[in-house]
Amino acid sequence: MAAPAGFLTGRNLALFSFLSLGSGYMILKMRTIQAKRQERVAGDLTVSASRSGGGI
Repeated sequence: MAAPAGFLTGRNLALFSFLSLGSGYMILKMRTIQAKRQERVAGDLTVSASRSGGGI
């Protein structure tokens, strides 16, 4: 299946490249944010009030 003659212009290739790089960047950014959030949850040492020992 051949592409139409007017499809592979410089402007369309630049736009496609920009969208591809932008989506790749967003995917990596979301993965790193999710990994940081998982580390934060795993390292959280908060305890519910009923298990805290009651204070004074």
